[in-house]
Amino acid sequence: MALVDTNILLRWLLGDHKELSPRAEKIVQEAKPSSLLVTDIIVAEIVYVLRGTGRDRQQTSEALLLIGRTEAFKYENEELLAEIIRFITTTKLDFADCYLLARSRREKLELETFDGPLNKLYLAD
Repeated sequence: MALVDTNILLRWLLGDHKELSPRAEKIVQEAKPSSLLVTDIIVAEIVYVLRGTGRDRQQTSEALLLIGRTEAFKYENEELLAEIIRFITTTKLDFADCYLLARSRREKLELETFDGPLNKLYLAD
């Protein structure tokens, strides 16, 4: 198994670089199933970059789902990420808040926050 960085994933997703995108595609095509580990921090960076380049919440969620459906990739926390993706598409919370809400619910952890919308969803559980 190998850790995969944000740049490879973005070049693969976006196909926007003359030299690096084909190299990223080759890495993905030649990888064994579940051999490229996508960590939570890399997911956060992907969301940050995609949203920062004008992709909406739905497009960002679809990109994350595509990574999850691609045989070469394995998410570090697949079940947690599924819930985060659901929050990305159904709320207006940023990634960090979606992550906190998903973790607090999955692990039955208390959540301390001054963020009104996040607290409202947390308390609704």
